[in-house]
Amino acid sequence: MLNKIKKAVMVGICGVFFSINAQAEEIKVLAAASLKYVLEEIKGDFLADKKGDSIAISYISSGKAYAQIKNGSPTHLFVAADVSYPAKLYAEKLAPSKEEIYAKGKLVFWSNDTNFKVKEFGDILNPKITHIAIPNPKVAPYGRASMEALEATKMLEKVQNKFVTGESIGAATTYVESKNAEVGFTALSMLGESGINTPTMSFVAIDEKLYKPIEQALVITNYGKDSKLAKDFKEYILSKSAKEKFVKFGYSVE
Repeated sequence: MLNKIKKAVMVGICGVFFSINAQAEEIKVLAAASLKYVLEEIKGDFLADKKGDSIAISYISSGKAYAQIKNGSPTHLFVAADVSYPAKLYAEKLAPSKEEIYAKGKLVFWSNDTNFKVKEFGDILNPKITHIAIPNPKVAPYGRASMEALEATKMLEKVQNKFVTGESIGAATTYVESKNAEVGFTALSMLGESGINTPTMSFVAIDEKLYKPIEQALVITNYGKDSKLAKDFKEYILSKSAKEKFVKFGYSVE
């Protein structure tokens, strides 16, 4: 009789275990490289009370993420560094609902070299500078913004032969961080409170009038349309709690 009771208890425990795991989800997210630090904090807060659920985030340029999703990547949620790429997915019927803006990014010009302390944008004309890191403007929204700012100040032709192009803002930022480029362009979010922070770092924010607003949007893809976890994570990124994180890392959330 005792053995039967033990067996029943074990069956009950296993049933509960399998029931919990049956409800657990894993989703895949493609996110802009500029979100590397802030989105990991947001993900950690979101998953704190979600036992068994997991979120795998790959950080690449928004243009490459868009291309991967268009080519059939099993991605549930796309968190971009601009509006255009998520909007394209919706226009091409690759997303069930329109994109939603979650924050606005800020472009900065920076250095991690004590020999090239940045005090103003015009310091980019310093003749001693031989390498300027820039995200690829063809696929990285912050790269496009960098080009717009240089064109607006008529400095582009004077410096473009010094460009070292990174395929994402993460790659361009690494060039400066590792001192393979004396100066470069990045997002303030990469240098924010919990981002890169070194004693040799210096930076200035680029006047936002010099480039089109970097409104950043997200969208659930057709692949993720039936995922509760994807929907819940999207809503959390749009929540007040997440907005406080974005502000902490140097975004605007107007």
